[in-house]
Amino acid sequence: MAKQIIKNRLIILFFLVCYNLSSCQSNVLNPSQFYTDSIYSEHLSEYRKHNIYLPENYEQGKSYPIIYATDGGEITDNNVNIKTLDSLIHNKIIQPVIYIESYCNRKIADSVTLGTGEKRYLNYRNYEYVEANYVEGVNPIFSNSFRNHMLYFKDELIPSVERKLKIKVSKKDRAFYGFSNGAGFGLNLSNRYPELIEHFICFSTLGSNVENLKWDKTVAYPKLSIKYGNEEPTFFQEETEKITEKYKSVNAFYKLDVFNGGHDYKKWNEEFAKSLIELFND
Repeated sequence: MAKQIIKNRLIILFFLVCYNLSSCQSNVLNPSQFYTDSIYSEHLSEYRKHNIYLPENYEQGKSYPIIYATDGGEITDNNVNIKTLDSLIHNKIIQPVIYIESYCNRKIADSVTLGTGEKRYLNYRNYEYVEANYVEGVNPIFSNSFRNHMLYFKDELIPSVERKLKIKVSKKDRAFYGFSNGAGFGLNLSNRYPELIEHFICFSTLGSNVENLKWDKTVAYPKLSIKYGNEEPTFFQEETEKITEKYKSVNAFYKLDVFNGGHDYKKWNEEFAKSLIELFND
């Protein structure tokens, strides 16, 4: 056990050194690709964009693990994940993977008045990611936003990407990555469509509505890697504990970790790199 811990620390240290000191693709004949595409969603009645990362020396038709992530295009330092993937793959710390980020809809949807009298504006993302945000009295136009977004993810985004890239993958080849409400959305996807994705990476989970989901011991739920920060408000810990209790009750696999830090992209990027090493160690 101690040897494995030391090995893991050395792997992460090696990655950090490579990340900080190298421009790892300077001598690569076929460097990685990163671009934005879009599809028209019948479920959302609009075009929705997504980012695509293809590893160095990518070969069309070859099978690769593929990671589907939420909140594409909304992270100002998004290139951190791309540099992370480039370095880990180039240095053979993880096997080559494809990374897909689905954009969310940040347009203002409506507003609610808090008990203090303060008005809070909600965007479409709030309804697409969190089912519990729709309550009686809210504009009925948002009543199916969560359902439609989940169907878009399941029935349109994933099949469209894999068809366009001409790759044949099954559940075991797919992973999901999300944080905050994106992680809450992922937990719902895991629960309602357990046959779709093998492994879920969920950080600082919020809005999962886990207590109202149906859990069945006869179902093979996806594996779950779940983390929260020790500097985050206590409700992140409380929601995570509710989720792990549900996983435990149906004998599903999960791994719980607590990272040092709060609710921020920098910490999620660091923890994402560690999760990639654990899942896709070359």
